[in-house]
Amino acid sequence: MMRVVSRKQVFAHGHGLPPGQLVRVGDDRAAGAPTIRLLAYSGTDFFEIETATLDEVSEQLGKWPVCWIHVCGVTDEALVRSLGEMLGIHPLAQEEILNTNTRPKFEEYGRDLFVVTKSATVDREKREIMIEQVAFYATEKAVLSVQESAAHLFIPVIGRVRDAQARLRTRGTGYLLFALMDVKADNILSILDMVETDIVEVEEDLLTGDEDFTIDIIYQHKRTVLAIMRFVMPMRDNAHRLEIIDHPLVKEEDRYFFRDLADNARRAADRLEHARLLLQNMQEYYHLMEEHRNNHVMKVLTIIATLFLPLTFIAGVYGMNFDHEKSPWNMPELYMYFGYPVCLLFMATFFFCMLWWFRRMKWL
Repeated sequence: MMRVVSRKQVFAHGHGLPPGQLVRVGDDRAAGAPTIRLLAYSGTDFFEIETATLDEVSEQLGKWPVCWIHVCGVTDEALVRSLGEMLGIHPLAQEEILNTNTRPKFEEYGRDLFVVTKSATVDREKREIMIEQVAFYATEKAVLSVQESAAHLFIPVIGRVRDAQARLRTRGTGYLLFALMDVKADNILSILDMVETDIVEVEEDLLTGDEDFTIDIIYQHKRTVLAIMRFVMPMRDNAHRLEIIDHPLVKEEDRYFFRDLADNARRAADRLEHARLLLQNMQEYYHLMEEHRNNHVMKVLTIIATLFLPLTFIAGVYGMNFDHEKSPWNMPELYMYFGYPVCLLFMATFFFCMLWWFRRMKWL
């Protein structure tokens, strides 16, 4: 069963500060020093530094048509401030990069684009889904991507940068932004495959009446789906805006790719909505089955009580012990030779007649 893991909040001291003040706000996901990966390319060549310094980034920015600066870890305010000065990032965007609790959003800053999204990584052994923030800031000649952890989200894009035949090498920063967001969308779709597989297994256990099945299993899957929905729905909206936006970074020849990205995001949102409705139906079915089982138990107990009620009445009548010597009307049956067997026979006959009647009425 896949479950979403929440992180303990340890940084949250940005309250009361003026807008644009750079303060780290988030969780303890990236406790180590942040790292910078620099990839710069043109149609004929590319340049890569796995662990770059700010000076190396500054040196390469003006030499290449496209530079991709990827930062893992967002604990360093000074680093974000320095990159912001190099790329001309708006102070509010810098603030939201450092705040990993920012809601997914899409903003235009003049000729630049700023996108905040959430991404999910899976620990297949522990069956855990970890959600982290990924922010993109695209300018005319550079794209900055910042993620919380060191998870290798964008390995496919790095491979395409290294490939001289890749379409990416001949396109601008708008297409690079699409490629990065598309990898995230594909990653979410693959996670949804696992989540949907788990939900199908839960449905089978529910319908087959697995003794170990509890309502908590449905609630756990529901929490997982809702946690993913909280960032997939805004991602769908962001992708739609990129699909229709009139902006210098979104070239006309790239618009088809952004349309495909929007379709993937809509498909992910639709699948999540379907999963949520399926879990809701399973929850209602479980409660109906529990109610049916309880009603069946009450029905059986009621029938048993009804069967024994007249027998209890007869036994109670003959247990009153009125003295026959005082009056001939005081239970003369107590002194009959076959009184006891006749009484038992009558009670048994009455019991089985009632049982036959209940079966005929289909109450049993």
